[in-house]
Amino acid sequence: MSAHHKDDPEKMQKMYQWLEKVCAELDVDPEIVHNVVPHLLALTSDVAHGPSRPAAPMTMFLLGLAAARGDTDGTSNVEHWTESTLINATHLQSVIAETYPEAN
Repeated sequence: MSAHHKDDPEKMQKMYQWLEKVCAELDVDPEIVHNVVPHLLALTSDVAHGPSRPAAPMTMFLLGLAAARGDTDGTSNVEHWTESTLINATHLQSVIAETYPEAN
C-alpha cells in the first residue's frame, strides 16, 4: 500500500455517513465496508496516480464485480466479501507497482 497523508476527519466522517446510507439502500452489510475502506482508498489513490485517474472508480466497480462473481455458493457472508475484496485489491496494487513504477 502506498503512503497517504492523514485524511481530514470531517471528510472521513461524511464519507462513512454516506457509505452507511448507501449500504442501507443497497442492502449491503456495512461491516464489509468498514473492513475494506482503508485498502480501497489506498488502491483508488494508486490507480489514480498510476494508470489513470478516470480508471480509479471503474477499477473499484470491477473489484466489486469480481467479489460478487466469487460468491458461487450464495452465502455472501462478510468474511467472504472482505477476503475476496482484499485479495483482489492487494493483487491490483502489485500490478500497479510493477506496471507503473513511477507512481510509487
